[in-house]
Amino acid sequence: MKKEQGRVTFSVVGLGGRASAYLNALQEMYPDDHTVVAAAEPDREKRLRLQQTYHIPDDRLFESDLQFMAQPRLSDVAIIGTQDALHFREAEALLEKGYDLILEKPVATSLEQLRQLLRLARRYPQQMVAVCHVLRHTRFFQEIRDIISSGRFGPVISIQHNENIGYYHYANSYVRGAWNDSRTSGPLMLTKSCHDMDILLYLLGDKHGSRLCSLGELTVFRRENFDPETMAEQCVDCPQQDTCPYSAVRIFQSGKIKSIVFDLSSVEKIRENLGTSPYGRCVYCCGNNVADHQSTALSFDGGVTAVFNLSAFTAKVNRSLKVMCQFGEIRAAEKPYLIETTDFRTDETVCRELDIRERGHGGGDKGFVRDFMESYLRGAPFTSTLEDSIEAHAMALLAEESRREGGMPKDVKQVMEWLNG
Repeated sequence: MKKEQGRVTFSVVGLGGRASAYLNALQEMYPDDHTVVAAAEPDREKRLRLQQTYHIPDDRLFESDLQFMAQPRLSDVAIIGTQDALHFREAEALLEKGYDLILEKPVATSLEQLRQLLRLARRYPQQMVAVCHVLRHTRFFQEIRDIISSGRFGPVISIQHNENIGYYHYANSYVRGAWNDSRTSGPLMLTKSCHDMDILLYLLGDKHGSRLCSLGELTVFRRENFDPETMAEQCVDCPQQDTCPYSAVRIFQSGKIKSIVFDLSSVEKIRENLGTSPYGRCVYCCGNNVADHQSTALSFDGGVTAVFNLSAFTAKVNRSLKVMCQFGEIRAAEKPYLIETTDFRTDETVCRELDIRERGHGGGDKGFVRDFMESYLRGAPFTSTLEDSIEAHAMALLAEESRREGGMPKDVKQVMEWLNG
């Protein structure tokens, strides 16, 4: 328990979509229990909007994380919501300043950084590092785990888990957007799917990873697939803009992507902005280098196996899974949120649709904030700590290593011993 009375004070480092989601949840659920006293953000308009909301003094607003990190400790908690490659340096500096952290994933982009961060956090055991594995905090995954842990269908034997990125979401964020270069953000398996490695561990309870291997490629979104005779480098100039499924014009006009980068108020505004924006480039001309599909086979304690499939080439943006147990099977998918079970002993099949209307990872963003605040204010249990998160990050990084090495098997237990050493 951190606070007996008064408000929890927050600083925000990076006012992107993720940090904004947590602030919105705090404002909705804990308006009288929190305040924001400082912020670091290069976008002046975002800084000013936050200043107006929380009445932050001018001398507590900073243009960069480095300026903020040079200050003495300014709040109880720091929310780190910057671009992925910055998370490690910020977490390292702010832990040493005495902050508790809400740390957006990925927490680091290499195994060595993971090891350093874990060692540093253990030097400050009274400080909280809450990692934003928000899927753990959704009703959907909590109900699946409850079914597994009840023992109704016996022990888990195998899991099939799919991360369906969605063709338009992948094109916008991982081809044209900020996550298209593994050198500045991280590999797709880390930036997108350390969530999914975490969920596999969450569902399996006390079982840990043993070995894994992974295969995948960047197959479609490559320069050699660009035809200068029939295509253009900006979608607004392309004769295929109305028929190409990856056309930025078509995607933004459909309303499937809600840009925070530019004005989408009219067709004319969309076309005007896409004419010069990197978000308007042809998907075959973006210089991106992250995989567009990847399959990972994993083993866990007790002989449990799992297959995780990550793909850009899906119509839906959701997760789906099948949990195969000794005496039954659980089949589940998001959007709509369906959980179906079959009992092998009776052949009874039951299907339920969960009434989940919350946006933001199906209520996971709000659930994460609620669980964090209940832990911080009242000492309730919290399961998204750095210790909980390290193995999921390690598995994601090892899967990328394996992919780059043509599917070479990786020993998860050996790496975890090294990380914890």
